[in-house]
Amino acid sequence: MTTPSYEDIYRLHDDVNDKGFYHWYYDDLFALTWWVLFFATIVPYFIWWRIVDRKRLMEMTSFGLFSATLASFLDVIGVTIGLWGYPDKLIPVLPPLLPADLVIIPVSSMLIYQYTTKWSSYILFYLLFSLLLAFIVEPIFSYYDMYIAHKWWTHTYSFFGLVLYGCYLRVFIKFIRANHSF
Repeated sequence: MTTPSYEDIYRLHDDVNDKGFYHWYYDDLFALTWWVLFFATIVPYFIWWRIVDRKRLMEMTSFGLFSATLASFLDVIGVTIGLWGYPDKLIPVLPPLLPADLVIIPVSSMLIYQYTTKWSSYILFYLLFSLLLAFIVEPIFSYYDMYIAHKWWTHTYSFFGLVLYGCYLRVFIKFIRANHSF
């Protein structure tokens, strides 16, 4: 087998994009799952805005932006190497699961961070949040074909990954907070 050229890869990528858009337009757009993704993208930020601690707005926003960036980065890696996938998308040209990566995970993480002052309470709530996402939300999304685990990936790996993710977020923002004022 010869090594594919950049042009070969580009043509394949272009074909996949065309087929992905076709799938989105004819199968996803305005379907029930699309509406679930749509409202999951909008509603949490309205809730967050009502209950965010305005005195810590810069800290909470920094935490949320870092959370969204990290979640998107990790999700793109997982999808790219084929560990999981999302057949349904809100917008076909954006990251795999926009509502989870940019809304659900960051908003929930910000609220957990805002309402917990000690590591023990933060870990407890992040464990509960991780359990909810990995063993309730993911299976529901799997049932409705909105999330598909591939290869060796399991809900248990998602759970442990989310817990580590949450711990890393708190360590990072505490480090930044200790070395810079918000």
